[in-house]
Amino acid sequence: MGFENLGIMFVIVPAFIGLIALLILLSGVRDLLRGARLTSRGQQVRGVVISAQVHISGSGDNRSSTMVETIEFTTDRGQTVRTNPLRGDTGMLDRTGQEVTVFYDRERPERIIAPKNGRSLSPLRPLIKIGGTLVMLVFVGFFVNFSQGLLRGFPF
Repeated sequence: MGFENLGIMFVIVPAFIGLIALLILLSGVRDLLRGARLTSRGQQVRGVVISAQVHISGSGDNRSSTMVETIEFTTDRGQTVRTNPLRGDTGMLDRTGQEVTVFYDRERPERIIAPKNGRSLSPLRPLIKIGGTLVMLVFVGFFVNFSQGLLRGFPF
């Protein structure tokens, strides 16, 4: 690979990183909107946390733990549903055996959220994800612009 292809690599690699950042950004926006939609338009019932397990992801020094709840509730149509929330804000709080507020999608009752405060999910985690990816996208844009300026100055 010669120097003439170097300029292309300074665009392709950041573009790939930018694409990944955009997917993460869309994931954060989806999480934020899904939680807001379920609390504003979803059906509200009381359910019971029947189990909570710690889910560990990653390896080595890059591990994170999340409490995954299984909640059982009865819909307004009389259907008993046992499922995991789409997103949670309980952190490592174990609410096993407790009665909690559940918001569910009437058309797909397995899609639920069970906010810690009983009213709405905390937007903090999706907002951090969105903010972090916006910073990453700005950095990628700056990198591409700066590297292309430098490459224009080199005689190839």
